[in-house]
Amino acid sequence: MEDWNHNSAYFPLVLRSTPSGCRDVLDVGCGDGRLARSLAGPGRQVLGLDPSADMIGLARARGAGVPGLKFRQGAFLSQPFTPESFDLVSFVASLHHMDQRAGLLRAAELLRPGGRLVVVGLAATRSPMEWIVSGLCLPVVRLNNLRPSYAMAPGMPVKSADLSWREVRSLARRVLPGVRYRHRLYYRYSLVWTKPASADRSVSFRSVS
Repeated sequence: MEDWNHNSAYFPLVLRSTPSGCRDVLDVGCGDGRLARSLAGPGRQVLGLDPSADMIGLARARGAGVPGLKFRQGAFLSQPFTPESFDLVSFVASLHHMDQRAGLLRAAELLRPGGRLVVVGLAATRSPMEWIVSGLCLPVVRLNNLRPSYAMAPGMPVKSADLSWREVRSLARRVLPGVRYRHRLYYRYSLVWTKPASADRSVSFRSVS
C-alpha cells in the first residue's frame, strides 16, 4: 500500500489535469518522486526537480528503470530551462518555498501554448473567515490522519506558508488571467491554468505586475 498524506491526496488532481498529448513534464519540488513516477508514460519525458539532495537521492532510487523519467537537484528559479519547453508544470506543496510571483511567472514562461500549470499549495490562515473555514475542515483532516498508511517521506523539507489564502488567490489572478482557484481540504488550495494556445509571443509574462 502506498503511503498517504496531505500532498499525495491531490496527486490524482494533477494526473487528471494533464493535457492531451502531453510530452514533456516538469514536477517542481518532486520530493521522493512519487508524483513524477505516476506522470511517466510511453512517449513522455518527465523531469523531477528538487533542491534537496536527500530527496533527489530517494527519488532516483525509487524511480530507477522507469523510461523517460529523470531527476535533477536544484532550485527552480535558477534553472536555465528554455521557454515553452514543457506541456505540464506541476507544484505540489513547493511553490511557497520560493518567491511565489516569480515562480508562477517562470512556470507560465516555460509552458508551450496549450500547456497546463497545476499548483497544489499551502497558504497562511489569517482572516476570521479563513479561520472558520479551516476549523470546519478540521474533523475531516484529523479523521484521515488516522489512516494506517498516513506518512510523509523521511527528510521532506518543511516551510510555513507566508501568503494568506486571499493573497494567493489575488496573486494568481493577476499573474495568470483565467486561472481556476479552489480552497481545498488538508489546508491546501489548487490552481489550474492553461496557457492560451494563441498566446501573443510579443508579450513577456515577466512584465505582468
